[in-house]
Amino acid sequence: SVKPIKLCEHLIKLFTKPGSTVIDPFLGSGTTLVACENTGRNCIGYELSPQYFMIIEQRLQDCLQNNRLFDEK
Repeated sequence: SVKPIKLCEHLIKLFTKPGSTVIDPFLGSGTTLVACENTGRNCIGYELSPQYFMIIEQRLQDCLQNNRLFDEK
């Protein structure tokens, strides 16, 4: 299931400091990666699925170009 970005951002802010590194061993579609980018944290993630990896690449490119593209409304 999809994790809401706002929830991930809240938890990341609650348990880490800006500049910290978050590790997500089950990256999936990259929600944690995007939440880390949105909150000024670094992220290391692992994903074995080539399909999910392509989704992650696109989401990260969009996020970096638009500075918070994946905010929920």
